Amino acid sequence: MSPVLNTPPRIVSRQTNRKRILGGNDSVKIAIVQKSHPYLDRDGTLEIACEAILEAGQNGAQLVVFPENWLAGYPYWSPGWNTDGARFRQAYADWHDAAIMAGTEDTERLGAAALKAGVYVAIGCNEMDPRVESDQIYSSVMLFEPSGKHIGTHRKTMPTFQEKMFWGMGDANDLKVFPTDIGNIGILICGEHSMTPLRAALIAQREDFHVSVWHGSFHLNKGPTLVEDDQDQSNFIGVPLSRSHAIESGAFVAMACTYLDPADIPDDQPLTKGDPDFRNFNHSNGGSTVFNPMGMAMTEPLINAPGIIYADCPAWMRKTRAAILDTFGHYARPDLVQVLVRKPGMGGWRIAGPERQQLDTRNLDALHAAAEINDVDPELILAQIELE
Repeated sequence: MSPVLNTPPRIVSRQTNRKRILGGNDSVKIAIVQKSHPYLDRDGTLEIACEAILEAGQNGAQLVVFPENWLAGYPYWSPGWNTDGARFRQAYADWHDAAIMAGTEDTERLGAAALKAGVYVAIGCNEMDPRVESDQIYSSVMLFEPSGKHIGTHRKTMPTFQEKMFWGMGDANDLKVFPTDIGNIGILICGEHSMTPLRAALIAQREDFHVSVWHGSFHLNKGPTLVEDDQDQSNFIGVPLSRSHAIESGAFVAMACTYLDPADIPDDQPLTKGDPDFRNFNHSNGGSTVFNPMGMAMTEPLINAPGIIYADCPAWMRKTRAAILDTFGHYARPDLVQVLVRKPGMGGWRIAGPERQQLDTRNLDALHAAAEINDVDPELILAQIELE
């Protein structure tokens, strides 16, 4: 007769740790919207966005992703001191007017679409700084939840090359992962994926989904201009960088690339078709795809065509990959290497990862002394630090 083991019953469905992966869902369906839009037409682009969000939701998507600066246009021209003044002024005025701002009717429309479709939405945009004293524009990705609430924005921390003439730089507030009911969502924009410490800072926060947005499939190594379209993605840097991030993070990576139909660029655009300052939009030829946690493409890249691509992302892929390669877990050597991240809104640094793991024990004596002076239980302070 076999011995009776005094062990509790295994009730997997009630284990809170199931929510650590994909929010406890067995699978999550994501969609990448690769549709053209009327260039620098904010209202027209918002209309297309809302229609695409609803379509994706009706097809079962739970997370809908749009490419870099999709709302309402990447700055393709290269301004310089020899640029025609009149066209320069009009082009910048149009680009300025195409930017959106959090807390306005524009974001309310996007939130209403997310609510109607019942989906999370990550949309690349030109974002106007909401501060009264600033007219700065950022390259951003805004995130909305199914309730319609705008839950956060990631701003590109370092605009690339000529982009510095258009966008400001993000700060420490943008080095975070958003916890949601479908899992943790991290976001990086285009060239940020080449910033290894930046990617490590997000990986340390345990992404389930990584939003990777680009302004097309392009290469930088040949051709008459620095940026040229790469229709077979043989040299597109977004592919190895997105794949590598999937492998290193163990997350599903939605690589969203802009597709812009030249017919959607107005003929009266000041710096437009045929103009030597505005000739480099052909690289926005799409190429979106989804990579699984081991870096394998789950969908064929959609190149030179509009559409919405879908991928079902099963939780078991995250779990089994973690058993093999848990980057900041069993496969880490914090005794050798650590990544420091600036604390948002304050001085000092913290080690990448959840704040509750980073309490420096060297400060405990000072904490206890301060607590005693102020007649506060130091354990309450420690508990609050862990909650935050």
